[in-house]
Amino acid sequence: MASNLDQAREQVRATGARVTGARVKVLAVLLQADEALTHTEVQRRLEQGDAHELLDRVTLYRVLEWLVEAGLSHRVSGPDRVWRFSAHGDDAPAGGGHAHGAQHGHFKCRRCERMFCMKSSSRLARTVRGMLPDGFDGDAVELTVVGRCAECAAAEAGAPHDEALRAAPEAAALAVADGR
Repeated sequence: MASNLDQAREQVRATGARVTGARVKVLAVLLQADEALTHTEVQRRLEQGDAHELLDRVTLYRVLEWLVEAGLSHRVSGPDRVWRFSAHGDDAPAGGGHAHGAQHGHFKCRRCERMFCMKSSSRLARTVRGMLPDGFDGDAVELTVVGRCAECAAAEAGAPHDEALRAAPEAAALAVADGR
């Protein structure tokens, strides 16, 4: 997690805001994750990490909100109406693949309930904008595809996990962008 801590520290410093241990450690947890995390999952990972960091709930909420406002992470509401947070740097994990602020969809696994960021796609944004009624001007696209993640699909089908992991989120993003 040292490289994630360094990356998180540099990203917080680049905002010009005060670099605090809480901001750096929470961002490092989000950078390390390959899926969007609820505040409870962030807290659990902080407690289980090397530092066994304990943040009270209010501080954690404030840090997560600050990371969103600073543009270092984004949040998405799942079908359960619980916010999930995600952050990806230049070397995004395989499940991420987007830059902050880029229009992208999310994939929610109905079996394990994890939520993943899909790759950003200018085609996705163009397709959705083309579907708007005349005179409407959309600023952002929020899209959630529900299905089985690669790990759950592979477990159910007995398929090799690595092949399914590479194919599932990309296939879902392309199918939505192409209107399939």
